[in-house]
Amino acid sequence: MTTADLHIFVPTAIRGIMARLGPRLDAAAGRPVTQIIDLNPRIPQRIAAGEAFDIGLTNPEYVPALIASRHVDATTHRPFGRVPLAVGCRSGAKAEPLRDALEIADLFRRADSIAYTGAGTSGRIFLDAVARLGLSDTLRPKSRPMGGGEPVASVAAGDTELAVAPLSTILSTPGIAPAAVFPRDFGTDIDMSIFLSASPGRGATAVLDLLTSSALDDELAAAGAMRFGFA
Repeated sequence: MTTADLHIFVPTAIRGIMARLGPRLDAAAGRPVTQIIDLNPRIPQRIAAGEAFDIGLTNPEYVPALIASRHVDATTHRPFGRVPLAVGCRSGAKAEPLRDALEIADLFRRADSIAYTGAGTSGRIFLDAVARLGLSDTLRPKSRPMGGGEPVASVAAGDTELAVAPLSTILSTPGIAPAAVFPRDFGTDIDMSIFLSASPGRGATAVLDLLTSSALDDELAAAGAMRFGFA
């Protein structure tokens, strides 16, 4: 990173989307935009610890505390995208992903191994979903907590049968296909919002405007991130 760059915190869940948007972010800002990739829960920790940034994305529930501590400009906080929790498998014969919670429960029962991100938002939501399905004890012996990006890589390498991850992560990982997508009414969607720091650099507002523009809606949806509004 250099002081001439803008710095944007990007959740691991949408790193594939943001990588494709990188040249457009640079053009909007009029200078390079450096993407700092990390898990959703770690981004607010780094901001609260005083790490310099201009633009940030993370789960919206973390943002009020960052506003209260004056790390984030409250007037710039906007919704970005809602990503369904999904289950990835190695690519093979194309099949429509399962979208019924009980069918997904059966998929988990049949699996030999299931990887998930232990310290990520998707991992927390997965464990909660498993508990609500009454499968915690059944799946514990074959569930494998891993670091960010590792579950899908493990499945792509053939080391694990299934990976639980944001749909955006599965769609952007070569060799992986969605075997299932949790239904919206099951409460497993992962929301992400966007905001500026309390003292953003030149060009940050233009990047914020680009990333929240309706012109990107279809592209984001195709990559697994649907727009949403704050309640």
